[in-house]
Amino acid sequence: MHPDTIIHEIAAKQGGVVNRAQVLGSGLSRNQIADRLRTRRWSRLTNGGYRVFEMDGRLNLARAAVAVLPGAVASHFSAAAIHGMATVDTRKVSVLVHSQTTHVFPGVRVFRCHDLAADHVVEIDGLPTTTAARTVVDLAASLRPRRLGSVIDDVVATRRTTLDQIGVTLEAVARRGKPGVRALRSALDQRQGEDRPASVLESAGNRLLRENGVRGFITEFSLPWSPHRRFDVAFPDHLVAIEWDSRRWHTQSEAFDRDRYRDREAIVHGWRVLRFTWEDVHSRPEHVLETVRAVLAS
Repeated sequence: MHPDTIIHEIAAKQGGVVNRAQVLGSGLSRNQIADRLRTRRWSRLTNGGYRVFEMDGRLNLARAAVAVLPGAVASHFSAAAIHGMATVDTRKVSVLVHSQTTHVFPGVRVFRCHDLAADHVVEIDGLPTTTAARTVVDLAASLRPRRLGSVIDDVVATRRTTLDQIGVTLEAVARRGKPGVRALRSALDQRQGEDRPASVLESAGNRLLRENGVRGFITEFSLPWSPHRRFDVAFPDHLVAIEWDSRRWHTQSEAFDRDRYRDREAIVHGWRVLRFTWEDVHSRPEHVLETVRAVLAS
């Protein structure tokens, strides 16, 4: 196969660019490289790279940067786009390189770090990319707390990663003063700590019902037999209630016993109570919806 054919095939997978090692490996000599640059068939890029032809799109730009910059991987906003994180602004193109390098690439934001472990990288369609968990950790320094929380909820709900994986990755790179560490720890604590704020889970659970067409429910519904107490969600016409269970009951046995007493009390008055946890809402939303619909239909 002719060297130019080999180079074009490589460039087509790398956003239209090749690095010097790939060119020499194809069989072209240094003089032949110089000739292609002199006649402007190719253009020279930084760090020993060459643009063979133009390719549009942010993903191709990320591929080009990764192909040319030593040890680079798609990260941050580009990784969010690759992982399909709908709540992140993915218009920015970004890659991650080792902190000892000073490389740049036109149109790409180059982040630097010294803590990118091998298990923080996954290859997606041939492109080295930070894992979903590492991407969340990296984005924490660039996102406001509310948006960061939305990103976490999204990646867990869509099963791109888990709270535990994010937490393990965070602790592997956390250091004093590292941007985003405090905000991400706080967001994780809200979602997996022993006392998750009830309002966070209730909001997510209620939104899950509404966005999937479940109707006819009332939030903060007063118990008919004990008006000073409330169900998180109630379907009065069906005598069905939902409690968004934010507590880790195995560490709070008193609260567990109290909740079960309330459930038995509800049964005596003809009500059925469904309890769903944080993991149910964010990792098994289809189970929540199927259960609710089945009970309402029975």
